[in-house]
Amino acid sequence: MGGVVINADARIGSHVIINTGATVDHDCTIVDYVHVGLGCNLCAGVSVGGGSWLGAGSKVVPGVHVCTNGVIGAGSTVLEDVPDGASIAASP
Repeated sequence: MGGVVINADARIGSHVIINTGATVDHDCTIVDYVHVGLGCNLCAGVSVGGGSWLGAGSKVVPGVHVCTNGVIGAGSTVLEDVPDGASIAASP
Protein backbone atom coordinates (compact mmCIF):
# COMPACT_ATOMS: atom_id res chain seq x y z
CA MET A 1 0.00 0.00 0.00
CA GLY A 2 1.03 3.62 -0.41
CA GLY A 3 3.54 5.15 1.99
CA VAL A 4 4.63 1.86 3.53
CA VAL A 5 8.25 1.64 4.72
CA ILE A 6 9.91 -1.75 5.18
CA ASN A 7 13.49 -1.57 6.42
CA ALA A 8 16.55 -3.82 6.12
CA ASP A 9 16.40 -7.50 7.03
CA ALA A 10 12.65 -7.50 7.65
CA ARG A 11 11.03 -10.83 6.77
CA ILE A 12 7.44 -10.80 5.49
CA GLY A 13 5.38 -13.99 5.11
CA SER A 14 2.68 -14.89 2.59
CA HIS A 15 -0.76 -13.28 2.41
CA VAL A 16 0.30 -10.35 4.62
CA ILE A 17 -1.36 -6.95 4.33
CA ILE A 18 0.78 -3.97 5.30
CA ASN A 19 -1.65 -1.10 5.06
CA THR A 20 -1.16 2.54 4.04
CA GLY A 21 1.50 4.46 5.96
CA ALA A 22 2.63 1.54 8.12
CA THR A 23 6.30 1.05 9.00
CA VAL A 24 8.19 -2.18 9.61
CA ASP A 25 11.62 -1.50 11.09
CA HIS A 26 14.80 -3.53 10.64
CA ASP A 27 14.98 -7.18 11.68
CA CYS A 28 11.22 -7.61 12.11
CA THR A 29 9.51 -10.89 11.24
CA ILE A 30 5.89 -11.03 10.13
CA VAL A 31 4.51 -14.53 9.63
CA ASP A 32 1.71 -15.54 7.21
CA TYR A 33 -1.83 -14.10 7.21
CA VAL A 34 -1.08 -10.99 9.28
CA HIS A 35 -2.80 -7.63 8.84
CA VAL A 36 -0.70 -4.60 9.80
CA GLY A 37 -3.18 -1.73 10.01
CA LEU A 38 -3.12 1.77 8.62
CA GLY A 39 -0.29 3.84 10.16
CA CYS A 40 0.91 1.02 12.42
CA ASN A 41 4.58 1.11 13.52
CA LEU A 42 6.63 -1.99 14.28
CA CYS A 43 9.95 -1.08 15.92
CA ALA A 44 13.21 -3.01 15.50
CA GLY A 45 13.20 -6.76 16.04
CA VAL A 46 9.44 -7.17 16.49
CA SER A 47 7.93 -10.52 15.52
CA VAL A 48 4.27 -11.08 14.68
CA GLY A 49 2.77 -14.58 14.67
CA GLY A 50 0.47 -15.96 12.00
CA GLY A 51 -3.10 -14.75 11.78
CA SER A 52 -2.55 -11.67 13.94
CA TRP A 53 -4.26 -8.32 13.38
CA LEU A 54 -2.67 -5.00 14.36
CA GLY A 55 -5.13 -2.12 14.44
CA ALA A 56 -4.71 1.28 12.83
CA GLY A 57 -2.15 3.50 14.51
CA SER A 58 -0.89 0.83 16.90
CA LYS A 59 2.75 0.82 17.99
CA VAL A 60 4.89 -2.17 18.99
CA VAL A 61 8.15 -1.39 20.84
CA PRO A 62 11.48 -3.05 19.98
CA GLY A 63 11.89 -6.78 20.50
CA VAL A 64 8.27 -7.55 21.39
CA HIS A 65 6.63 -10.74 20.13
CA VAL A 66 2.96 -10.77 19.17
CA CYS A 67 2.09 -14.47 19.21
CA THR A 68 -0.27 -16.37 16.90
CA ASN A 69 -3.76 -14.92 16.33
CA GLY A 70 -3.11 -11.84 18.48
CA VAL A 71 -5.32 -8.78 18.14
CA ILE A 72 -3.96 -5.31 18.87
CA GLY A 73 -6.60 -2.60 19.12
CA ALA A 74 -6.36 0.62 17.14
CA GLY A 75 -4.11 3.22 18.75
CA SER A 76 -2.62 0.77 21.26
CA THR A 77 1.00 0.79 22.38
CA VAL A 78 2.41 -2.69 23.00
CA LEU A 79 5.23 -2.77 25.57
CA GLU A 80 5.48 -6.52 26.26
CA ASP A 81 4.90 -9.86 24.55
CA VAL A 82 1.32 -10.73 23.60
CA PRO A 83 0.31 -14.39 24.24
CA ASP A 84 -1.39 -16.62 21.65
CA GLY A 85 -4.95 -15.52 20.90
CA ALA A 86 -4.85 -12.51 23.24
CA SER A 87 -6.53 -9.18 22.51
CA ILE A 88 -4.78 -6.01 23.68
CA ALA A 89 -6.35 -2.54 23.56
CA ALA A 90 -4.54 0.05 25.65
CA SER A 91 -1.86 2.71 25.79
CA PRO A 92 0.21 3.44 28.85
